[in-house]
Amino acid sequence: MTARVRCAACDRPLGKRGRPCVRGCGARLCTARHIPACNDLHGGQCPNHTPPEET
Repeated sequence: MTARVRCAACDRPLGKRGRPCVRGCGARLCTARHIPACNDLHGGQCPNHTPPEET
């Protein structure tokens, strides 16, 4: 039995759907239409996230 792939932000099962993180961390995110979107929510959690420098 194989493990099911789940969304890294909202933990919903993805099945064959889902998209990879745009920053390349390898996380899979769902495309469900809820607010906030998982792509936006994962942006702050992503290990490849670099916060803007304060001046």
